[in-house]
Amino acid sequence: FRRWYDEAAASITNKLIKKSGTLTYIAEMEHGSTVAKMDHLACFAGAMLAIGSAKAPTVEQKEKQWAAGEGIAEICHEMYARMESGVAPEFITIGGNGEIHAGASHNLLRPEAVETFMVMWRRTHDPKYQEWGWQVFEALEKHCRSDYGYSGLRDVRSANPPKDNSQPSYFLAETLKYLYLLFSPDDVISLDKYVFNTEAHPLSVL
Repeated sequence: FRRWYDEAAASITNKLIKKSGTLTYIAEMEHGSTVAKMDHLACFAGAMLAIGSAKAPTVEQKEKQWAAGEGIAEICHEMYARMESGVAPEFITIGGNGEIHAGASHNLLRPEAVETFMVMWRRTHDPKYQEWGWQVFEALEKHCRSDYGYSGLRDVRSANPPKDNSQPSYFLAETLKYLYLLFSPDDVISLDKYVFNTEAHPLSVL
């Protein structure tokens, strides 16, 4: 399993990590060619690469994975910050010189960006990661909170985006959990003792 991860991480950093202006993103590949598109779902890769870099098989891969993790965290912050609502779209397309466009304008309350902010905060204690997470939380409170929970949004490009009246269960299981951990002491579900699966359930590290 370790070998499989190392091979996959090397392929990602060598073939899918791209730059536009000062921004780093993880591209998609179709029929052998990369596409300048990144889903919010891919934001989890920042956390994955940051954690995986600690035991990378070579110094070059360690540096590549860590830099990619930092870059993915930054562009996922920009996905939120550059929208009129302050909430990220489902996916973006990336133009030249660091341009970001909402490829799909809706938001589904996904957790992947704040997951990466939490992991990067735990690894670096750089306050920008808490600041980015707080900005996300404030935007969710402003636009997504309703009388009976939280709602996804239909168009994050609007300063007053309409709600879709749907709260997915992973918002509670993942998004709010990672935001909580972002502002908790490091020994609350320590990343040295636990790893999170894809639905944010903590599993003991062997």
